[in-house]
Amino acid sequence: MASTTQHQHQHRIPSSSTSHPDNPIPSEPRDIPQYTLTSTQPDQVSPRSSGESISWSGHSSDSEAPSTPITEPQIDELVDKLEDLPVASVNLADSRPRRASTTLISESPEDIRRILGDGETATRLIEKCCGGGCCLLNTLPPDTHSPNFEPVVIPDNQAFRSLNLRLGPLGLNTELTNITPLPPVTLSFESVPSTEQKHVPAVHKQPPDFVQPHPPYNVYSAPVFHARELTKPGAEKRTFHFDIDVTDYPDEGGVDFKVGGAIGICPPNADEVVDELFDILCIPKFVRDKTVLLKTQNGRWPTIWGDEKPRELVTTRRELLTWCADVQSHPPTKQILRVMAEHAEAPNEKKILLYLTSAQGQAAFCDLRTSSHITLSQLLHAFPSSKPPLPDLLSVLTQLMPRFYSLSNDPHISSARPGLPGNRRLIEMAVTVHETLDWHGPKAQRTGVGSGYLERTAQTFMQAERDGIDPRTVLGLRVPMFRGLMANPLSRQFGGEGPMMLIGAGVGMAPFRGFILNRLKNANCANKIWLVQGVRDSLVDEIYSGELGDHEREIKRVVQSRKYRGVKGEAKYVQDEVRLQADIVWFVINALDGRIFVCGSSKGMGEGVEQALVDVAMEKGRLSDKEAREFWERKREDGQYIAETW
Repeated sequence: MASTTQHQHQHRIPSSSTSHPDNPIPSEPRDIPQYTLTSTQPDQVSPRSSGESISWSGHSSDSEAPSTPITEPQIDELVDKLEDLPVASVNLADSRPRRASTTLISESPEDIRRILGDGETATRLIEKCCGGGCCLLNTLPPDTHSPNFEPVVIPDNQAFRSLNLRLGPLGLNTELTNITPLPPVTLSFESVPSTEQKHVPAVHKQPPDFVQPHPPYNVYSAPVFHARELTKPGAEKRTFHFDIDVTDYPDEGGVDFKVGGAIGICPPNADEVVDELFDILCIPKFVRDKTVLLKTQNGRWPTIWGDEKPRELVTTRRELLTWCADVQSHPPTKQILRVMAEHAEAPNEKKILLYLTSAQGQAAFCDLRTSSHITLSQLLHAFPSSKPPLPDLLSVLTQLMPRFYSLSNDPHISSARPGLPGNRRLIEMAVTVHETLDWHGPKAQRTGVGSGYLERTAQTFMQAERDGIDPRTVLGLRVPMFRGLMANPLSRQFGGEGPMMLIGAGVGMAPFRGFILNRLKNANCANKIWLVQGVRDSLVDEIYSGELGDHEREIKRVVQSRKYRGVKGEAKYVQDEVRLQADIVWFVINALDGRIFVCGSSKGMGEGVEQALVDVAMEKGRLSDKEAREFWERKREDGQYIAETW
């Protein structure tokens, strides 16, 4: 049966110089030459070169083969199944096609089963909306001809229109049930007692002391030694590299930075975002930076991972909004909407907000949560009569959490380089800027909290260099960071002397740079590493090009989706190259201490590579699809197949 499955499989492994489908023996490919270890500067590693190198058969970084693009969100698969259902809603904002997750269903369970089939229940259907099975709907009665029906006036502003809400026949007198209870206010601001030590916030430079990743240690403000852009003009996504000085990082009981490990960055909300919120909430300027005594009733907030207990902290409102409250990364909750409803003065805005927290408005709420990210500022602009007190909002907002980034160097290799005084220690990382459409206009963009903050830092550093200013001594730029506490699978499984295959796309290449630098220190390991790197266009998107040593063109295979020409034996995506390199894959995964690492986006690249590995196992191991998946699952459990995707 396995043989039959093999020949029917649509992704048969192609024949190439390194792939022989009819040779199932996991032996080292014959056409792969042995590598030689060379050393140009054994004691120093520059930021642009490893100083040592390995080689892999004749594949060049100038290859015309392309990378894996980021997969865009697809339209819900259930649209066709639901298009005949009665829709108890009216779009008063725009006329875009309905998504299945926002269709208000008034059918009986029997009708739903008739349309969806016996294998799909209403609960499973709704789980595809926001994940909680919460849209078992209680729709509004469609009688709009009652003499007492007074329709709700829709707020006429751009922010409200951007929400694309579908309210249905909602009237001011419409009865709503199961409205979310008003959340309690769990904090307060009081005057600072005269006995308290004067608080001098450095809100624009570093977080307050109570923002602790792992007590008793505070977040460390690490000096930025250097920043540069890795991508070139024309790249679809901008990627920046940072050299961060951790020479004076506090001792934490022998714990150290690791190859392939991660660091946590505590990013602040942008100054303009915080000021905009202050303006919307009508908080006077003289109050924003006034020192107050914050009293909390329970929980960890405003720390990160502190104990759950009441707190009394001296701080300012600006500190809390800048460093402790996530105002743009999470979809709105019913608690936030309920607080806004409580403080909305306009009857129509109050009714809409209450509707979104009720059983009748469940579908509209799910649609709101599953659309593009909606910021707190966007909600407040959409309902301008609602101006909740800041303690009420902070009681229901999500904690602003750290962002984790993989190291792109070997932190144990000497950091000596021009311009670095003394015996300083640097760690390196790369970050790709995350951008999404903003509500202010069709072309308006906003960046993620973490990547946006790091981009602003990099741009400030680079502009100072262009202006002839030394940013290290004049600007003193710092990044609030800490050693990653998470058990990073890349770092945990890196080691040994067995062969390795590294498969990455985009910024997923960054930790592999550290792997290669580490391997180059050991002559016994230099012959046993292969790299497949996916980019859109190597001229603008390829990161760390020319920084892997003298034999970089031989050690890696660059796959370029934008320059794919459809030539037989040429890869368009990373997963295509994995199939072309089937013999290397099979040799590595069956070798003693062999490992395959995958790093990048889970959508597109991650899923495609996983399927390609299954195809390789089916062809080379003569396995069925089920057996091949079990094979890779065992390899994952044994620490030989390590995938870090997001």
